[in-house]
This record gives sequence, C-alpha cells and structure tokens, in this order.
Amino acid sequence: MNELTNKETPQARPKVAFVTNMLPPYRVSMYNAVSKITSFTVILDKMSEFNRSWKVSPEDIHFPYILQNCFSFIYQRKREDVQYSEKRQFHFSQRTIPLLHEIKPDVVVTIEYGLKSLWCILYGIIFDVPVILVSEGTKHTEGYVGRFKRFLRKIIVTQCERFWSNGPESTELLIEYGASPSRVDEGMTGIDTIAWRQQVGKQMENRDATRQKWKMKGKVLLFSGSLSARKGVIPLAKAFERWLEANPTADVTLLLLGDGENRAWLEEWSQRCPGANLIMPGFIQREELPAFFAAADWAVLPTIDDNWPLATLETTVAGLPQLFSCYNGATSDLMKDGTGVMIDPLDQESFVRGLDHFYFSEQGRVSENMIDELSRYYSATMQAQRAMRSFRLATGQIDA
Repeated sequence: MNELTNKETPQARPKVAFVTNMLPPYRVSMYNAVSKITSFTVILDKMSEFNRSWKVSPEDIHFPYILQNCFSFIYQRKREDVQYSEKRQFHFSQRTIPLLHEIKPDVVVTIEYGLKSLWCILYGIIFDVPVILVSEGTKHTEGYVGRFKRFLRKIIVTQCERFWSNGPESTELLIEYGASPSRVDEGMTGIDTIAWRQQVGKQMENRDATRQKWKMKGKVLLFSGSLSARKGVIPLAKAFERWLEANPTADVTLLLLGDGENRAWLEEWSQRCPGANLIMPGFIQREELPAFFAAADWAVLPTIDDNWPLATLETTVAGLPQLFSCYNGATSDLMKDGTGVMIDPLDQESFVRGLDHFYFSEQGRVSENMIDELSRYYSATMQAQRAMRSFRLATGQIDA
C-alpha cells in the first residue's frame, strides 16, 4: 500500500531537517520530491567543494535550504592497500545545533560519521528527536579505519533511530558497526532517472552527428568521472594499451569525460600510444552529457574506491552496458543480465579480458525492460517514498 495519499493533512507529515555537506546536482531531484510530500529543510556546510566543477541552477531548487558556510580545511586521504591518495575537504559544522533549534524538526537526517552527526545526535538527545544516519560507505571504502574511528562510529550508530544505505554493501558495514538490519532502509540513492533517460533518448537521433563532431570511430568506450587515481584512469590506459598490442587493427575509441589530476599523464600516454583514439572533451556540465552517452557503445568506471558512484546508474539508465569494477559499491545492485560484466581494475589480466568482452561482444544496448526496472526503483519519486516511510518509522507514526 502506498504510504502517501492526497487525503493526508499536512499536520500528519513530519517536519524534517537534512544535514549534509554540500549540494551536488544529482541530489536536487530527490530533495525536491521529498519537499513535495513533507516539510523538508536542507542544512548545507557549503554549496560545493574545492574539487567540484558542477553547477546547480537556482531555478532547479524547490526546497528550502540553509547555508552554514562553516570553517573547513583540506587534508590528504591515503589508501595504501589500493595505492592512491587524494585531497579531500573537512567541514567544521559549528552552527548545526542552533539551526536545528530554529527549525524544530520532528526528525533529523545526518550524513556519515563526522562532527555534524555528533551535533545532530546531541540535539536529538536534548530535545528527544529521532536521528536517521545516512551511511554510504562499504567495507571496502570505510572498513579499514583505525580502532578509535571504529569505536566512535559504533557509538554514533547506537544513538540513531534508523539508517539509510545505498544497498547491500553499505548495509553490511552498518551491521558491522552495530545497526539492526530491521532499522536499515536501502535504496536511498539515485538520480532523476526518468528525465535522464528521456534526455539520452532524445540524443539518439543525433548519435552519428555527435560521433562525427568529436571524431569518434569504431566501437566507443565511455568513461565519465574525475580523471584521478581513485577512479582508475591509469589502470584503464595501461590495460587499453596492452589490449591494443594484441588487437592492433581494432577500430575503437576511448572517450574520457571529465577532468582531474591525471589529465596531463593521459595526454602524454596518448602520444606514446598512437593506436589509441583518445578523446578528452574535459569537464562536461550535466545538461551536455546525454549526447555523449547516446554516442557511446559501452562504458567503464574502473574505480578502486567508491561507495556507490551515480555515474554507474547513469550509464545503465542511458542504455550502455559497462565494465563494472569489483571495488564499486553499486556493482552488486546494477550488474544484472545484460548490463555488463565485472573486472578487477588492479588486475591487468582481468581488465584486458573485460576489454575483450566490450569489443568482441555482439550485445547491444541494455534492454528497455531492465532500464524500466532500474529507472523506476532509483527515481526521485521512489526515493522520496522510501524516505517518507523511514521518517514515519523513526517518529513512530507507523510500525515496521
């Protein structure tokens, strides 16, 4: 039975404060959908971060938000086990409790295990307000943390009423920290799948023109993301070079959408590997992406450390089969019959076998039935309905 009906009064719907770090474009549709069915305010540390190039149009935002503009600093995150490091931003959210006191929510949603979650939990204890923790990490991306952080995260989990996870892999980490499986709400991620699918579909009639404009030839393998070590672009280039040595007459294009620290390395690599038809248009704003997804044949996101990258969902909804990374938290949810095959980006033999599958497979685009299924489940509307049920469970309005 649908939890949401037009017969409900606004008073029956809980007032929600969502405390998070920034406002990426792919979250806007879900926030808009939630704001249509309940009182919903987003508290942001920053609109964006130092390493983000996206833009959010004010006209697209249909929910109230408060910008803390809190103190922040940049630090270096290192993963020795998968051999990469990158700069990240930490936010000191000192205004969270006063802002929550102004809003007076019935339930607070907070993201991850940092200081903002501690502030939210303190507010919840003082004013007897349930707290929902959004935990996107997996045992691969976050399970390696030291004893003190692990102890702190277990304490945070004990103080939360419910938990949002992206899927089974992030649920597994929550359970390890002490969360009851019955209190975990999965599938709390996604994009505006319906609009995205339509936008890519409209560009299919321009497919040949786009390929000609960008000098794409043969079978096109698309990558969409930051050109960084964490996203695995160097293992991709090395595996592609090795594959070309075995297939020197292959008619193929490697299309890399995005920008980042490894761009210069990739440009030098393309000079050393003339057989690779490498195309790097740079960072592409979201409204311009559908044309490239329509022009491509397959996709790859060879990440070595990702919770649940939405580029993987964008790829599937766009109809592109893909090479799924075994280190991608979305792989277990999205790799189904006809959506692609899994590789280990750190194992060159595995990567080369994946490239063989991409090039020699006769498989076309993902079936419409599969796109229908995933588009519906990860749509903004369905995310909002799952969120509303979670709010009501947390506040005791309904029973599990």
